[in-house]
Amino acid sequence: MSTFKILLTSQKGGVGKSTISANLAAYFRRQGEAVTLIDFDTHGSSSTWLSRAPNIGVVVQHKILPLDQGGNRPILDARLHLRRAASSSDIVICDLTWTDSIAGELMFEFDMVIVPTSVSEIELAATSGFLSRHRWVFDSAIHTSPTLLVCPTRVQQEQMNNNAFSKQRFPVSFMLSPPVLEAQTARDMFERGYLMDLQDACGASFNEFGKAVCAARDMRVAELAMKKTAHASMLNTPRAATKMSPAPTARNNLLATSSTLSNQYSILGRHRLHKTRPEEKVTTDKPSTIANAQQSRAPSTSSLGIPQFLKRITLGSMNH
Repeated sequence: MSTFKILLTSQKGGVGKSTISANLAAYFRRQGEAVTLIDFDTHGSSSTWLSRAPNIGVVVQHKILPLDQGGNRPILDARLHLRRAASSSDIVICDLTWTDSIAGELMFEFDMVIVPTSVSEIELAATSGFLSRHRWVFDSAIHTSPTLLVCPTRVQQEQMNNNAFSKQRFPVSFMLSPPVLEAQTARDMFERGYLMDLQDACGASFNEFGKAVCAARDMRVAELAMKKTAHASMLNTPRAATKMSPAPTARNNLLATSSTLSNQYSILGRHRLHKTRPEEKVTTDKPSTIANAQQSRAPSTSSLGIPQFLKRITLGSMNH
């Protein structure tokens, strides 16, 4: 399997981006993956966290991009660091505060883009605006678009029944992760340990988030494998047969480059199935295929539970 590259980004601070970056890197390392974290931010919060917390084997790099130089220099530097890290890692996670001086093409270098957001109406509007400006990246019919995962962060218990998501329309389809809860214990873990080890609701929420990211990765890998197989099959098809049916081939290719609703919401869909049919036993056997991995991992994201206000976002996005 080739290196899986994840970008954690937002245009605003204070949403937990660096916390998620550092702890997701640690989560993947705990799963036995070779992980590199590249911290592109000036303050270096995520790299500092991993450097000072107990060493669990994550390779940490703090590379400040030359944003003041403008032009193509920032994206060229980012690509260089990313490709060097990918040569020796299973997972590369990049922590980047997005600015207008960064070319949107950089996102095509990644398999997944995770956008953390708080659940305040102001923050959700800002997140929607950010995604709207880069809609061409996630809806591209030319390049392979990264999987988009929106992560509600620092969610307070009293916000679990908030209806903020139902008031905001998002311009692109995406997968919605389980929320990562706010807690004093999480702040106490800064540079001392990892959220996945917390024995409280915050720790449980982060582990659910980690499982959701793993499920989304499996879906991405399976989707790309299917595209590769379909492309190879098309190349092996006799030219005469190809000429007889050009329209279906073009239509299938167009659909293949777009994220389908069935894929985008399968994690949330399985959550609903699991919640409405609790008597069903969730398998814990080790999956033998990627498809089985999706089925076994995805339901586990529901054990914490996704609040009602998060479910409403699917309706808003599909009706947009």
